[in-house]
Amino acid sequence: MDDINTTQSLWAEEENFWLEGPDYFRAHMDRDAVMYFPEPTGMLRGTQILDALENAPRWDNVIFFNRSIETAADKVRLVYRAEASQIGGRSYVAQCESIYEKDAGDWKLTCHRQEPKKR
Repeated sequence: MDDINTTQSLWAEEENFWLEGPDYFRAHMDRDAVMYFPEPTGMLRGTQILDALENAPRWDNVIFFNRSIETAADKVRLVYRAEASQIGGRSYVAQCESIYEKDAGDWKLTCHRQEPKKR
């Protein structure tokens, strides 16, 4: 990986995946990406992810704790604990990991996994 700016950029990109909608995903996610969510959602791939986001409420705030980053060639793995909330009081805590791969000079999300946790 290049430098601290790339690291900061990837963490900012990860945050945007929590807060932004389908257009952000289209621009920054590999078209064959896989995401694993708690049941009943389960595993989603590619366009299934985008379809699921169309009318889903987004998080208003997310904070990452216990961040770690692993690099290997043109891949990066982010591991962290997320605490997210929505206006109206809904909150969510999960242990997460995301994998990004460099594609034509840009980092694309290829895999994301969440495991819900208690506060």
